[in-house]
Amino acid sequence: MKQFDFVILGFGIAGATITRELAERGARILVIDSGEKTATAIAGGTIHPAVLRYYNKVWRADEFWPIAKSFYQSWERELQVSLIKSKGLVRIFDSANEPNQWIEKRKDAFWQQYLRPLIEEQAEDLSQINAPYGYGSIEDFWRFDPAFLLSTYRNKLKETDQYITAKLSFDSQESLFRQIDALGYKTERIVLAQGHQQDFWPGLIQESPIQAKQGQYVIIECPGLKLTRVLKSKFFVIPLGADRYQVGATYPRAQEQSDIEKTQKRVFSDLDTFLELPYRIIDYWTGTRPVTKDRKPILGAFDQTAKICVFNGLNSRGLLMAPLLSFWLADFMLENKVLPPEVSINRFF
Repeated sequence: MKQFDFVILGFGIAGATITRELAERGARILVIDSGEKTATAIAGGTIHPAVLRYYNKVWRADEFWPIAKSFYQSWERELQVSLIKSKGLVRIFDSANEPNQWIEKRKDAFWQQYLRPLIEEQAEDLSQINAPYGYGSIEDFWRFDPAFLLSTYRNKLKETDQYITAKLSFDSQESLFRQIDALGYKTERIVLAQGHQQDFWPGLIQESPIQAKQGQYVIIECPGLKLTRVLKSKFFVIPLGADRYQVGATYPRAQEQSDIEKTQKRVFSDLDTFLELPYRIIDYWTGTRPVTKDRKPILGAFDQTAKICVFNGLNSRGLLMAPLLSFWLADFMLENKVLPPEVSINRFF
């Protein structure tokens, strides 16, 4: 029977970051993953501290953003790979008033360091873009390949027998520990990082706090576009290389074919508005992310024994928030520090 300090169930960005954070602190970790595709694996991979559609700062962005940048750069050095695929974003303005809004926002200290001054730019990669109201650019915007990150880190864990694939079904703490024992492993503590797949919520006074929300990306091929930065109109257009681009995401209200087709038409309508080159559809990517009603993550333990903890509800900002959230959760589990009330699971009891 092999002994571990923690078993992590799930290997999206939540499971991967808490695994790394606990390992950095000297804990012995085993990851048990169901092998099902996670939302992280098909995510666009953009990391930034603002909602550009409405020019709103993400909740606690001043804390999440610098920690995320440092965390991923450190992870690159550890894995000896390049995770950051591109930096910078171009925001196509969709109204005559938006340039004025951009200028007004820059009067605030946060936005001043984030939004570049509106000056004329000579950008060859925008020669085929129709932007009658102009555009603004942002340098402090990262895009990396989440699927590559997970596969690289998974392979490293496998080399040291810290990762296995197994699908566990349990309805009690006792049955979960028994199943892990049956696999030949022993642990005192477990972290559930299962995203929308999690259906174990003992003691909650209401139904599951997690809602499964399906997002869809369209993959297009567009020779001649030659984007080197992420483009933002109504949707993100993300360079994948080899003249391919990931466009989206869209979130259909229901998973009926008519509703899915309606949201896809919105993507094509947006592309046809600003793109002056022909393109063809290559593929559609679909992923389901865990969403909470209050749009805040869920961290903590189900009871005072803290034998089973939760890391879930990262919503659409998981890549940005996961590094600092993993630090908070590790502090909670290893040092008994109090979690910020906005993310504590206690708000659901």
